[in-house]
Amino acid sequence: MFYAKLSDVTPTTPEITRYPKTVSRAIAWLKRHDYAALPLGKTEIEGSDIYISQDAYQTKSADKVVIESHRNYIDIQIMVEGEELMGYATCTPNLPVLGEGYIPERDVMFYPVSVMPFWAPETSSPQKMLVKAGEFCIFAPEDVHASQIFVEEPQAVRKIVVKCRVK
Repeated sequence: MFYAKLSDVTPTTPEITRYPKTVSRAIAWLKRHDYAALPLGKTEIEGSDIYISQDAYQTKSADKVVIESHRNYIDIQIMVEGEELMGYATCTPNLPVLGEGYIPERDVMFYPVSVMPFWAPETSSPQKMLVKAGEFCIFAPEDVHASQIFVEEPQAVRKIVVKCRVK
């Protein structure tokens, strides 16, 4: 996991270059374009290798959190408007999963809230970040992650998720 302001990184920032090249190319694209002006929904950047999904929604309470991981894509989650809590835990083989486990057609696996016990409002954790407009988190396949959580009360937000193919 990596957290920063988009204005503070470049495609050659060491924390960016440790990821597959699709992440550096996505950062370069984001730095050259007005990503906030993209329409809601999906925008292809490099076909299925790099694409963006922009969404607008109300943040929710921690007990409604969706915890997930991916195998084939890295998420770059950038806040466009508003703020929300994002968090992560290390993906290990012994983590409990929900349902049937990995869903290949959606490249997702879901987890119970118990894998991230730090979501209680009074709990502080370096694995839980308040992400504001212009800031982002990168979640790799080894990162079980969650987002869309409000701090004090629900608020309207806009966020883009850049999906970067791992291979």
